[in-house]
Amino acid sequence: MAAPMKIQKMLSAIFVFVIGSYGILAEDFYDGQRTFDVEHCLDNDQEVPTFTKRGTVVVKSVKNNRAFLSEPVNLSLDEKRMLKNLVRANDIYRVRMQVRTTGNSEEDYVYSYTQACGIYESELSDHLWIHFDQSGEIIGFSISTDPAQCLGSSVDNSDLTHWNTTVDISQTILGPAPDTQSYIEKMKRDEMEKARGSQSDNRSFFAKYWMYIVPFVLIMMLASSADPQAAGGGS
Repeated sequence: MAAPMKIQKMLSAIFVFVIGSYGILAEDFYDGQRTFDVEHCLDNDQEVPTFTKRGTVVVKSVKNNRAFLSEPVNLSLDEKRMLKNLVRANDIYRVRMQVRTTGNSEEDYVYSYTQACGIYESELSDHLWIHFDQSGEIIGFSISTDPAQCLGSSVDNSDLTHWNTTVDISQTILGPAPDTQSYIEKMKRDEMEKARGSQSDNRSFFAKYWMYIVPFVLIMMLASSADPQAAGGGS
């Protein structure tokens, strides 16, 4: 009996693993895997900067913050020299991400930058934050390094070859929209009630309270006419 029980447990474990894997794959398929090319600029030409490919960001799931940098391009000797020149000039390191493929215009990219010395002293270790809107479209991204402040440290060329990049995702979630129409209707009702309450009643005292006065007068008249008869019967 021990062997069948072990087999049953193994089959149950395999079943749970398959179902879990299917759930992850189905979720990724539903969320939609996408890729975005990342380019960087290592020259100090502010007028016409030259961007070259640095790698590809693969977004597995926006909702579950699953993304990574794929196929990072190692720095060549010439690119290492250019990075050091940026550090000496206390310049910035620029990076951009392609979000559309409609052409080669500036509107097809979102940009970010950080101090070149941060990229240098972190030994090519950086952090990319990609920001999506409610519909899943990129609205911007940012780059940071650790340490955030440059210390003037010297780094060997051998430590400036491979990128160590972490990618995180944030998504803007819109809150519930205010019920403007209901609020306007309530304001109108309040104004109408206030207007009705402010209108004074210009009728005379008798016109407003005749239903109380007339019965009282009749009762008094009947009472006064009945008193003499009662007095005569008693003499």
